[in-house]
Amino acid sequence: MLFNNIKNEFPTLKNNSKLAYFDSAASTQTHQSVIDRMNLYYEYERCNVHRGDFHISKKVSDDCETARQQVADLLNTTSDKIMFTGGATEGLNMVAYWNKNAPVVIISEVEHTANILPWLAQGRTIDNGKLVVLPIEESGYIDPEKAKDVFRENPNAFCSIVSTSNVIGVTNDLYKLVSYAHEFNIKVCFDACQTISSHEMDMSSNTADYVVGSGHKMFGPTGIGFLYSRLGYDIHPPYRLGGGTVVSYNYNGNVDFYEGPLKHESGTPNIAGILGLGVAAEYIKFIGYDNIADRLKEIERWLHDAGLFDIPELTLVNRRGAFSDCRNVFSFTCNNLHPSDVSAFVGLDDVAVRVGKVCAHPIVNKVSNGKGIFRVSTHFYNTEEDCKNLVESIWKTLKKLA
Repeated sequence: MLFNNIKNEFPTLKNNSKLAYFDSAASTQTHQSVIDRMNLYYEYERCNVHRGDFHISKKVSDDCETARQQVADLLNTTSDKIMFTGGATEGLNMVAYWNKNAPVVIISEVEHTANILPWLAQGRTIDNGKLVVLPIEESGYIDPEKAKDVFRENPNAFCSIVSTSNVIGVTNDLYKLVSYAHEFNIKVCFDACQTISSHEMDMSSNTADYVVGSGHKMFGPTGIGFLYSRLGYDIHPPYRLGGGTVVSYNYNGNVDFYEGPLKHESGTPNIAGILGLGVAAEYIKFIGYDNIADRLKEIERWLHDAGLFDIPELTLVNRRGAFSDCRNVFSFTCNNLHPSDVSAFVGLDDVAVRVGKVCAHPIVNKVSNGKGIFRVSTHFYNTEEDCKNLVESIWKTLKKLA
């Protein structure tokens, strides 16, 4: 079976068999094949890229472009649309910089901090009308029809929204949102960090203008990410200036930039990270999104059967579907206890969860009255035993804190 002994493919889980890891929304575990590729580079191919005429430099340069294609394949697009970044935060900052002249920016109330602060830094607020915040429904979704009304009221705006919330865990109707936005000449960026490891994002049919992702949330390395641009890169001014971005220049101000993503990838890149990201993208494609969805639904059933959703002290934030949605993030408010206290005690049992405002302050403050949430986030390497250990540890903690 595809997921038999799956923990052995992730070194941290293999090396600590007692660890019940439920913090994948913060960082997924890194697959062994990713680590192997990065170690191969450091141990046998250490060099710089796109500059050397010697063998390993040429090879690694080619391998970096292969990694670009591997990410492109995961999104069903072409490699010239993929740029490497330091992570999704950098990608979102770049998108904000390129679209700073938009009359209005539309976000949602479940955004990550990385998709809020860059817009606030431009002086946009809801009071001055330059920032519009889409509400979510009780179910946790953005209602596309209500969003369409907002789009109609703000033609030529820019829309930057999370595709899957790291608090609510549901994935929005991305295709419909993009279609409605484009009717009113509104470009769309998706923060796909919580989506790309579990939901297919096919750019051949989803005409989003930008998509950002992070390697550490898709079984890859930290410090590396990608930015997809349907519009290409030549139309944008460089976000950063430096070596590796230019064909030639002189002191009179004549600068001839490279075409495509290289125009913006300044300096020596995170070579090992790029290689690892490519392998991670290929690994997800190998596993297959249908298989991932089935496994995540199975894990949710295990959590249900173990009793996670029946613990009186924990109240699930927003609706939980009947296993029909592929969902791997479950956030709770703690009725009479502080979530940090619960987290600290279950951590003593080698159970890893996340608490606090999880870099999504507005929505967490709204649902928890500023107290913070207790978040359980799964992925396909979780087992039924993990689920039982999680719930048993929570009950043990509640008895201690009673």
